[in-house]
Order: sequence, then structure tokens, then C-alpha cells
Amino acid sequence: MLEGLASTLTEMGFAQLGLLFLAVCAYSIAINGSFGASARSGAASTAFVSGVAFSTLAASWMSAVVFLALVVLVVALFAASSWLVAAALGLGAERGTVAVGEERVPAPVPALQGVRGFAAALLRSH
Repeated sequence: MLEGLASTLTEMGFAQLGLLFLAVCAYSIAINGSFGASARSGAASTAFVSGVAFSTLAASWMSAVVFLALVVLVVALFAASSWLVAAALGLGAERGTVAVGEERVPAPVPALQGVRGFAAALLRSH
């Protein structure tokens, strides 16, 4: 199996390297909790499609799939170790009291009221 992985690495072209880079970056965004659900879903889809394309372009698709699995494992281990270091240093904890304020609706701007009226008049005239 190691020979297959080694041959996958040596036979990689520019397109395969680009697809692998795209898959790793998209996977990193997909597991990131600071993005919204739609961005994470799109990143997961992009990671999947580029992973499949990478495996298709490889000489041995089985070695490419194993290589992708190892890359995903390494990224997950990096994320877990970063989380553990942050938790050990207390970087994720909130400090002090958190004040919850009311959301205020911004007051309408008088200058924009005239523009809206003009646009409404134009729409009604046509």
C-alpha cells in the first residue's frame, strides 16, 4: 500500500495538485464552525467533488482514495490539537459579564424618502 501511495505522489500533475489543494481548503472551511450553514454545505460539496476528480485523475484510484483519507485525518488531527491547546490555555472562554442589548431599528433617513418617492412615481407612470 505504501508503494501505491508513493507512486500517487510522484505521478501527480498540476491538475491533481490543484484539485487536492482545493479539496483540503474546502474541507477545512466545511469543518469550520464560524461559517454559516450554506457556506459550509457548499464547501463540503466542493471538497467532495474535487476529491472525486482527484481520485479519477490518479493512476490508481484506490491509492488516491487512501491518500485523501490520510489528508482528511491529518487535517482533523490538526483541528483537534488546536482546539485542545486553546482549551488548555483558556482562549475560548468568555471573560466577564456579557451584556445583552436590545436591537434597535435604524431611523429612516429623510434624504432617502425623497428618492423612494421619486422611484415610486416613476414606476407608477409606466
